[in-house]
Amino acid sequence: MRTTKRRGRTIKADISGQRDLFSVCSLLLKVIVALAILVVNTIAAASADTFRNSCEKTVGAGKVVVTYIDSETIYNSSHSTKSLQSRTAKSSDSYHSIYGLTHAEPSFRLEIRSRLLVNADGQTCMVPDVSVKLGFSAMHVYLAKELGDSCRKNIVREHELEHVSTWKSHFRIGAKMLKEPLRAAFSRPRHYSSEKEAQADLKPWVEEVLKPLQHKLVNSVMDAQRAIDAPASYERVRQRLYMCLAGNS
Repeated sequence: MRTTKRRGRTIKADISGQRDLFSVCSLLLKVIVALAILVVNTIAAASADTFRNSCEKTVGAGKVVVTYIDSETIYNSSHSTKSLQSRTAKSSDSYHSIYGLTHAEPSFRLEIRSRLLVNADGQTCMVPDVSVKLGFSAMHVYLAKELGDSCRKNIVREHELEHVSTWKSHFRIGAKMLKEPLRAAFSRPRHYSSEKEAQADLKPWVEEVLKPLQHKLVNSVMDAQRAIDAPASYERVRQRLYMCLAGNS
């Protein structure tokens, strides 16, 4: 209630209705603003969904190529048994004498290219195209120079070639087995707030998928190599070497 004076008279004006009107207008304004924000968010969400769907169709799945590259086996007979012993972590014992040694250096050559789509707001979706070439940067077979006769040298060479064959066969099969998990990992694009963020994630994304598969492959080869170097296997080689000496006596 507000009181005013006019020409000696006191007039009382009721403004409670005006306050109610102001409250209603304020509430209405808040509702309008909230609705506007909701509409904007809805439009933005719809735009993001449209871009996401468009990206899935346009960019598609990543391309994966995995190839095994064979390499030549190099033979070396210039080292003594003592020299070969120093090249391996294994110690001499009753069944293990270093007359031969296989040295392999696995190689994983990786090529990555990004396929991406960027909208006007900078939103980016990306998928990698991956090429992996499996092979060996070195494959050496060392035969001790003490193996002067062809009989003993051939026996040791045969044993070392088991190691070579195991390396190569596992990698040849591994090249085929790597394709499916890589294709599954890169079957759909990832989404980013900018192209810069996408490119920064390209190599880490591929490596986080590929490295565990590489380790698994190499570990499977090492398990097979240990089976070849089992005591029973060395005993058979020793007996064959003894037969060579007996035949030459």
